[in-house]
Amino acid sequence: MFLNELSKRESILFINLVKSLATVDEVFSEKEQQLVADYLEELSLKDSDLEEISFEESLEGLKNSTTKNKNIIYFELIGLALVDGVYSEEELKLLEKISASLEISSEKETAFLNFFKEVKDLYDVTVVDYESKITQLEQTVAALLA
Repeated sequence: MFLNELSKRESILFINLVKSLATVDEVFSEKEQQLVADYLEELSLKDSDLEEISFEESLEGLKNSTTKNKNIIYFELIGLALVDGVYSEEELKLLEKISASLEISSEKETAFLNFFKEVKDLYDVTVVDYESKITQLEQTVAALLA
């Protein structure tokens, strides 16, 4: 949703983190594969644009990114970790390394997780006024990423 704010270099580094996170639990689910394809499309990246960059180098390359871009990257990575419905121990450890490197506060991490819980709750129940709820969620995520 906000990935278009990343520079091309940040986008490439982000995709490398996505691949690291998606495969850390040795389960690269169909949903995770589809999300990676969606990220590439949203970022207007082709396979030829990508470079194989290590996890550590990717984190190092993002250290000078803006706080907002770091938040966007971490937010999207949490979404990826939750997309297959399983939040594995390996994914959790990798996310902790990423949050530490990107200097994401524990309060921000909690806020991101709560946002995804709200989204899940929205899809789990029938909401009469779903359009206003979606608008509210969009406003919430925009504020979280600022």
